[in-house]
Amino acid sequence: MHLTTTSLTIIGLAIWTFGYLVVSGHLQRVYLKYKPGRKVPAIELRDDVDFYPAKPSTLFGDHWASIAGGAPLAGGATGAMWGVLPAFLYTTLGNIFLGSPHDYATMHISMRKKGKTIGVLIRELISVRAGKMGVFLGWFSIAAFCATFLAALSALFVATPQLTLPTISFTASGVLMGFLIYRFGWPVMRATAVGVVIVAICIVLGLKYPISLPYWAWFAIFTAYPVISACLPAWVLVEPRNFLNFIFMCVGSIALLIGCIVGNLPVQLPMFIPESIKGPVWPMLFLTISCGALTGMHSFWTTGYTSRRIPDEKYVRLIGYGGEVLEGLTAFIALASAAVLPLALYSEYIGKGWIFILQNGYAQIAGSVFTFIPLNIWAIWGGLLGSIFMITTLESGARNMRIFMLELYGMMVKPVSKHFTASKWGAASFSLGACAALALSGAWFYIWILFPALSSLLALMSFMTIIIWLKLVGRPTRYWWVALFITTFGIAIPGAAYLSWTYVVQGMYHLCWIPAVAIVLVLFFYKDFFKRQKTMTPQEIALATAEEEAD
Repeated sequence: MHLTTTSLTIIGLAIWTFGYLVVSGHLQRVYLKYKPGRKVPAIELRDDVDFYPAKPSTLFGDHWASIAGGAPLAGGATGAMWGVLPAFLYTTLGNIFLGSPHDYATMHISMRKKGKTIGVLIRELISVRAGKMGVFLGWFSIAAFCATFLAALSALFVATPQLTLPTISFTASGVLMGFLIYRFGWPVMRATAVGVVIVAICIVLGLKYPISLPYWAWFAIFTAYPVISACLPAWVLVEPRNFLNFIFMCVGSIALLIGCIVGNLPVQLPMFIPESIKGPVWPMLFLTISCGALTGMHSFWTTGYTSRRIPDEKYVRLIGYGGEVLEGLTAFIALASAAVLPLALYSEYIGKGWIFILQNGYAQIAGSVFTFIPLNIWAIWGGLLGSIFMITTLESGARNMRIFMLELYGMMVKPVSKHFTASKWGAASFSLGACAALALSGAWFYIWILFPALSSLLALMSFMTIIIWLKLVGRPTRYWWVALFITTFGIAIPGAAYLSWTYVVQGMYHLCWIPAVAIVLVLFFYKDFFKRQKTMTPQEIALATAEEEAD
């Protein structure tokens, strides 16, 4: 029996449902227990910039839109070059057993440790040196994928000027929604309805009045805009805009899923391709797909970004585990869009950039069911979805880079007061400047796979941190040891080593040293991890356990 989009979608939905209901339920009962009503960092440390109790609905939308940006779309689209089956298995089984537990646990621990970032958690739970290494690897991981999105967005907007007005309207509507919700007390959905109407009107106007700008202008805009967004209070722009993005993402995802199930289109890409022009399926698949499966970089979102705004601990499982489950679905959108394309056409599009795979595959799937809408409109809609996914990640990525750049500076030199405004703008500007420089170096695919290589190494640090915390509070650690072992020897070390060797063979010496250095840093991290386990004292464990059990 030939596999179709219908069977592929139903199997995927069943796996993700099992993950949320069964796997996350087990994690909550055994490892990540919570107490409803316990004071959370959003209330205890409220500053109305990074710490404040957000509306659960807007926070969930913000978190999912932020982590499920262009990264899972790019991974799902390009990961299909090794066939549909390997990419599908990694974005379903890898998602529910590795990626979603990783996000859930890091968010929970941050909640229990006053909203501290993963860098501070590593420093406090393992060692100061490990904390520095974790922040450095994480910052560079974010810079790698933001660099790719700078180039991809600029090319997309040059090719599709119809996206200009809708994109501007998203930003303007986000600011309006933020003030309506947090300053005028409007219900979330009423404010969102206003934003949806504005954006819908601008989508229609954008089709009639496309606005064209040269590549360099778009590149400059997408470099400067995230700096501004990163330094404003989250409620002013990032959170409401991302929630508005979330609404449109849901519409786009549902349209795609309906097209997959009802359209019952044949999967045209081969099920398994052991080796592509980019290398063998192992470990290259794990270097290409990260978001949607396992992403250590998400610890920067779960801790430094989302955990500081959760209004009650009961939402951590939904946002942490559930948000990553939905990101797996996001990667599936791109994978399904690739799967319905013939191999020759897929190869042609991947040479231009993954966004063209999404646009054309999405149009083919959705257009097969919603035939009253022309295919060229579906292609533009697919491009709009891709653009808002990438822009949300650029925004939240810039915010995280700003936070962690200052954190790294504080570890290396001296802490910077959070009231020193210039430091925020300086850290954000430096971070986006670095992203721009990396993007201008070219070779977008090789920059892209640098991000998963570093991110999987960062996942090792997250799993070690989780293990140490669980030991301190007197809970079992078996699940996390298995996750650490699989990630170390199946994904992270083999992937980074192969990537470094590949860069050397291809003469890309400006990149080959990065994964090699990352492996060395992780070896030092392992040393500190094992040393920390040996130095735990009964008194320390008793104190941490009492703190965790306290109201």
